[in-house]
Amino acid sequence: MVEPITTQAIETDDQSSVCRLLIDPPADGAWNMAVDEALLIETAQTETPTLRLYQWQSPTLSLGYFQRHEDRIQHSSSLAAEVVRRWSGGGAILHDRELTYSIVLPAAHPFARDTQTLYRTVHQAIIGLLERLLSSVATEWQFKSCVQSAPVEQTAEPFLCFQRRSPGDVLLRPTKQSGNSLDYKILGSAQRRRRGVVLQHGSLLLNRSLMAPDLPGINDLLQSSLSPAEIIESMPQALAIALGVSLHQDAATACYERAAAIAANRYRDSSWSRRR
Repeated sequence: MVEPITTQAIETDDQSSVCRLLIDPPADGAWNMAVDEALLIETAQTETPTLRLYQWQSPTLSLGYFQRHEDRIQHSSSLAAEVVRRWSGGGAILHDRELTYSIVLPAAHPFARDTQTLYRTVHQAIIGLLERLLSSVATEWQFKSCVQSAPVEQTAEPFLCFQRRSPGDVLLRPTKQSGNSLDYKILGSAQRRRRGVVLQHGSLLLNRSLMAPDLPGINDLLQSSLSPAEIIESMPQALAIALGVSLHQDAATACYERAAAIAANRYRDSSWSRRR
């Protein structure tokens, strides 16, 4: 498990601006999705925001809430991966060599009432962080926010989230001087609302997975070696500043107890993943 980091608090009297920080060790898909759902439920009661950073024990395909389970045959490389259905929408994600974040904001927080601004604000903060961490190797590449959806020529969108393009997605794009016109999606997020509380979670793709060889990560494209630990060291404070919150860490015992029950009753039950 990654050791807790130290952050400098932003002085505030507003309870909705005091944000709990959770840095979890790698876990399976059922547990990771159960904790995010538990946070969504808990925040409606406590009105305390939470920022969570986590990873995955083994390659796991998370289906968007509305996707059909049988559609996973569209991506043959990930058929051997564990599968779990997310509480949020969007395309399927092959979670493997990446870092995942989730942010849960109570109804009283300004960004909970403007979810598009929340999406853009978080992604812009991560762009700024990546530019600082990778300034020495990204000389022919630039991190950009996608400004429009990709045209869909078929009757359905691509199965995988990272093969889609939506406004606000973070792209790694070659500079004009490089002569390369391709861009690559390296961060996408999804949201879910419950009783005014907003959950936003997203996947930052660091390295190509053997189960998704068609999706290069940041390190593959930049020939860099950025690790999850390096990002974890800096990302919480970057997001705290962007969201106007201060950070504190606790054991989150009640949340994890709730998550254990949710995982057993929903995410470890194959009928949940196969419900569509």
